[in-house]
Amino acid sequence: MKALLFHALLMLPVAAGAAVMAAPTGTHPGQTTANSLLPIKSKAELTHYLRDTPAGTSPLDKLSPWARRRFLAQLEFGQRGVTTINFGEPMAELTHPQIVQLFALFGAEQEKLAQGLDIGLTPTEQSRIEREHIEDAKARGCAPEDCPESEIERRYDELILQEPPLSIPAAKRLALDRQRYGRLFADYQVPGRLSTTSKPDLRLLVRAVNEVLRSPSAMSGTYIAQLRMDLTEMQRRGMTEDKDYAQLYELLLSARQFAEATALLHQHPGLGESAMPTVRDSTANSSHGTPSALVVDTQGSLIRESVDLSREVQIVALSGDGCHFCDEAAQAIETDAQLRPLFTHRAIWLASQGDDFAYAKTWNRLFPDQPMHIAWQNSEWSMLGNDAWAALPAFYVYQNGKLTKKFLGWDGIKKFKQSLREAGALH
Repeated sequence: MKALLFHALLMLPVAAGAAVMAAPTGTHPGQTTANSLLPIKSKAELTHYLRDTPAGTSPLDKLSPWARRRFLAQLEFGQRGVTTINFGEPMAELTHPQIVQLFALFGAEQEKLAQGLDIGLTPTEQSRIEREHIEDAKARGCAPEDCPESEIERRYDELILQEPPLSIPAAKRLALDRQRYGRLFADYQVPGRLSTTSKPDLRLLVRAVNEVLRSPSAMSGTYIAQLRMDLTEMQRRGMTEDKDYAQLYELLLSARQFAEATALLHQHPGLGESAMPTVRDSTANSSHGTPSALVVDTQGSLIRESVDLSREVQIVALSGDGCHFCDEAAQAIETDAQLRPLFTHRAIWLASQGDDFAYAKTWNRLFPDQPMHIAWQNSEWSMLGNDAWAALPAFYVYQNGKLTKKFLGWDGIKKFKQSLREAGALH
């Protein structure tokens, strides 16, 4: 399920630091060249590079003007170099080799990061998108590189460049994101306006709705229906391939709309996804309000099971794809004589509704005695609080249905055991 992985990469914290690249031989003392300005490790060095690099010679110039502006605006630097880099604009406009060249501007580690990811347009896709920009510019009476931003692109800038600060609690921040998206794009996400929207703007609408769909709590039928409507209009104009539906397919799975996901898979066999797994529901006799989760059995089928928090002791451990501290915790638990039986019989690992089944399968191969559960709906787990999955790993200890202790992060087995003893879960 690559689409969700790439979705999570749109704004990625990265390691910084690389050796400075030497100027090419033959350079006269004091002469500035593009390579002598690399790698870019600060805003000041970025300003220097942009000022002194001849037009048309930088990997940045492969991006369209407004995409280049968004990419640069979202770069963040620390003491040793770039700390946050945006994949959204490069993935929308560049081939894989061009993305690698772009990331190399910021050091060898960023170059290696880009090399290891299967992202980027094919030359055919890139040519198609370039033609769409040329046709749109012609219709607007301007050259592609000189066209002003369209109203939709201006609104897209506002959506992604004016995000609420990270200091705001996660739940409130996501609510503000949804409100901003609605204010900016609700009037455009209607069939009558989509039919007259330019092709470049139509692609931006898809990216905008995908921004709000980054949160599982936003996976309502409204947003998914908007994405489906946008893709239908793109298909009508010959702008799509089967793989363009991968994100919609995975969102349907995350929203537990399995029949719709199966139908989409049949309509677009080139998605490259395997057949929908069988889903069995064993919650029919569960009490009202009991939370549930999906587990993957040994045959690869999915089983929806109720989770009883009213037991004498029940631990809920929150995890997520890409959380290496979660992996460390599970490994330590697996090899500890006290913790292994406790987690085998009195605990569950729980991933968010938006995590995919492949993550659970991989986890289960590594830790068969601590199988991963995926929340059926995050809303069923409201007792964990609005900030659930905001910081991982997170551990909730329940006794007879009552939360007795919550602790975040992983700081080694000794401290973890002490927290469990304080909660009365370990003696």
